[in-house]
Parts: sequence; C-alpha cells; structure tokens
Amino acid sequence: SDQMSRLVKIPGIVIAASSVRAKATRIAIECRGCRNVMNNIAVRPGLEGYTLPRKCNTEQAGRPKCPVDPYFIIPDKCKCVDFQTLKLQEAPDAVPHGEMPRHMQLYCDRYLCDKVVPGNRVTIMGIYSIKKAGAGRNKGRDRVGVGIRGSYIRVVGIQVDTEGTGHGLSGTTAPQDEEEFRQLAAMPNIYETIAKSIAPSIYGSSDIKKAIACLLFGGSRKRLPDGLTRRGDINLLMLGDPGTAKSQLLKFVERCSPIGVYTSGKGSSAAGLTASVMRDPSSRNFIMEGGAMVLADGGVVCIDEFDKMREDDRVAIHEAMEQQTISIAK
Repeated sequence: SDQMSRLVKIPGIVIAASSVRAKATRIAIECRGCRNVMNNIAVRPGLEGYTLPRKCNTEQAGRPKCPVDPYFIIPDKCKCVDFQTLKLQEAPDAVPHGEMPRHMQLYCDRYLCDKVVPGNRVTIMGIYSIKKAGAGRNKGRDRVGVGIRGSYIRVVGIQVDTEGTGHGLSGTTAPQDEEEFRQLAAMPNIYETIAKSIAPSIYGSSDIKKAIACLLFGGSRKRLPDGLTRRGDINLLMLGDPGTAKSQLLKFVERCSPIGVYTSGKGSSAAGLTASVMRDPSSRNFIMEGGAMVLADGGVVCIDEFDKMREDDRVAIHEAMEQQTISIAK
C-alpha cells in the first residue's frame, strides 16, 4: 500500500491482450424531466467510471420536481480515448521455486494501444492504481467487500525487449570476456570442449551432447530471394531406454538456455503448448493467451514424455516446429 499512486517499473511477459475499446474522458448528461444538459464533466482516468448524480439540481417554479436518477448520457457529445487491458505475468526465470507465476492487470490508453502482442517480454513503467473490486457482482447486498480493492497499473510507457535475452545476457560483454571468447573460438577442438561441458556429471553419450550443443547454438536463418525462409532452429528428439538420463539432459538444457520452458507431454494439451483462445469474462470478447511455445520464443521448449502425448495435441506442435509460426482458427 505504500506504493499506491506511485510510479513503478516492472518487467514481465504479456500473456493476454483484450480488444481495443473506447472510454469517455468527458461526458455530457441530460435530465429526463426538464431537459437540462450538463456538459464537459471530467471522468477519472484509468479503470474508474463516473457516478451519475441522483437528483436534478435545477428547480423551476411551477414545475413538478424531477424524478430520482433523472440523468442519461448523450453519447455523441462525449470525448473518448482508446484503451486496452493487458495481462502481465512475471518472467519464468524470476518465479520462486515451486510456485505459480503471478499476474498483474495493465491499463493502456491512447497511443499505447496495440503496441504489444501476447508473448512479448516487456518492461512497464506505470502508476500503481486501484479499482473498485467486485462492485457489479454483489450489487451492494452484502457490505463485506467494502474495503477490498483490486490493483492494476496505469501504463505510461512500454519498452519491448525484442532480443529475447534471458539471464543477464543483455548489454555488452566485458573486454576480458570477449578476449576469452576469442581464445575459445580459436581452439581447434572447441566443438568437443563445448559438448563435454554439457551436463558434465553424466558420463558418456558424447554424440547426444554434441547434438544438444548444436541445438543450443542454433543455425542461421536463411531468407531466399523469392521471399521464402528456411528456419535456423534445430529440433532434437531423444529416444532411449528408461534410466539413460534423457530427462536429466532436458533439465540441464532448460537451466542453461537463456529462455527455457520445461513441460511434460502427458499433462499438456495443445492449447497449453501453443496458444489458447479464451472468453474475457467482463467484455465477452475472445482474447488470446499464449502457451509454452509462445512464452519460450527465442529459447528452448523441452517436452518430456513426448510419446505419451495425445495424437491431436502432438499435431499442434508440428507447425511451430516446421514453420516457427502458430496459427489459430476459432
């Protein structure tokens, strides 16, 4: 509560975006009884509305008093701005061990609408605000929720981290690190050295480790003259008997890649891996929420127990593996 109405800066991943809607900044209201018009009433910014006055304040002689709640809004005399609500989730590498990631609602208006899409890693500057929570649902029947407020952030600036960098890889490297990299690159057996340093506690399986080294570095993406692209990403499938450290290698890859998402195939569905289309409860519109493959963009998705997946869920991954795109028709 001590950060209420202060400017804050938080990083995270945008996982859902609503459609762009309009919110009135100034409204004009008219009385049903005496046709008195009140213009240019300012509305609080953010997710707060405006409460219409209960009584008409113009009293004329010889006229009956106006009824209670006489005002209605004149829509074409209102000034509006675009606004959009986003859902921000904390970055997967910042989640405390064994906990679910936390969410935050963001409110963007004017030129900040449609700046980001679900799956972007962003840094948000904004004002930490509160909205009245749950007022529409219980309609004032019980006075329990009187002091309860929901929090959201009124965004004033969005910075998109496009490089998809994870643990402190952003920025420049120190000169001594660069020198070390150059020495490593000049070594003749650099391939074997890197392969040996992948999961060094697991003995043997050198060819698997070489394949994992290639996967972690990735290829180069080629754009052909006629506009087609060839993906540079390498997909790797490990087959083997139980107890041959397949899952351990997967866990190691997830830990050492800048962006890594680990999931088990038995419990994941197609929507959880690619993207799901959900109904927004407040506006009844469809919103998209990214799954594991969207959140791991620019990194590695590790799927354990690939053979235990249901057939129709496995088909959904094929497009992401071949074309590097996810398409949804709903």
